[in-house]
Formats: sequence, structure tokens, C-alpha cells
Amino acid sequence: ACAMLPRRRDAGRGRKGMGNERSIAVFGSSEPREGERSYEEARRVGALLARSGYGVVTGGYGGVMEAASRGAVESGGTAVGVVSRIFPGRAPNRFLTDTVETADLHDRTRQLVARADGYVVLPGKSGTLAELFSLLALHRAGCLGVRPVVLVGGAFRPLLRHLAQEGMLEPERFDVARVVDTPEEAIETIESFLAGVREV
Repeated sequence: ACAMLPRRRDAGRGRKGMGNERSIAVFGSSEPREGERSYEEARRVGALLARSGYGVVTGGYGGVMEAASRGAVESGGTAVGVVSRIFPGRAPNRFLTDTVETADLHDRTRQLVARADGYVVLPGKSGTLAELFSLLALHRAGCLGVRPVVLVGGAFRPLLRHLAQEGMLEPERFDVARVVDTPEEAIETIESFLAGVREV
């Protein structure tokens, strides 16, 4: 599984103006619109990440992806969108500073994971849940090192608790996965995990 992920440094090549900047991938629903709580929460996440010196990486389209990208760019940061050719009718959102095109959903997820030093997951549907459990599986396989997975929203607590109680999620996953309630807590958690961690 780990061999399928590009090395973090290789994955970052070609991003405009990003250099060795650390990046955080943001996952979530494609449905929220400007003014809705989920949209504005993701926008706040993007803004706080940019102000903390992180680049933002998303799936490149609308909803949470657009909002996080918008928040980052409005705060002077960068926003990379990883899009896919399997969505010919969908245009990347207008807030991206760079776009990476992939052939399919598998490669898109692979690139999103590989391009980031940590992950923020906001509420979404089946696609977001697939990405979340892919991250947890990669952590279980030892592929992601200390890269944190921060889930924003109380709904994640009973979900993960139930899975753990039923033996479907290993307690060790909570070493890297944290559930928080606010964008501010999400960035504080990211910072805490990555403090002193240097890219090799």
C-alpha cells in the first residue's frame, strides 16, 4: 500500500510558488454553498491554515473544497485542487492557485493523501467517509507516519466510538485521529502534531 503513494517531496513538485511549504488536505461535502454553516466553517479552516503558514489541498470542486480554497487564498495562502478527468462536466473552483489533473478517483485520492502533511475532515457523505477510512487504513499500514487526521464536528465522535466498540476500528487509530468542534481547534491540533516534525 505504501509503495502506491508518491514520496511527499515528489508529490509536491510542480506546485506554483509553494517550495517546501507544508500542506494540509481538506476533505468534505461538495454540496454546501456560500453562507451555509458548513461552507463558512470550511472557509474558516482554509483561512486559519493559510495564516498558520500551510498550503491547502482539496479535491478542487465546489462545497467544502471551494470554501477551504477560498479561505486560504483570501488570507494570502495557496490552494491546490486535485481534480479528475472522470468529471468532465465539473469545473475546478475559481479560487485555486494551482490544479492537478488525475485520471480517476483512485489516483485523485492517492494524490490528495500524498501531497499533504496532515488532513482535516469536515462532514460529508459517502465520498468523504471513503477518504476518511482510506486515511485510517493507510495509517494502520504504517504509510503516513505522524500525519494527523483531524475531524471537525461532533457527529464523528459517536461514529468512531461505535466502530471501536464493535471491534471495527483499532484503538491505536486514535493516536493520530482527533475529533474537534471548531476550525480553531482543528488548526491547534494540526500544529500540536506537527510541532518539531521535519520533512526528511
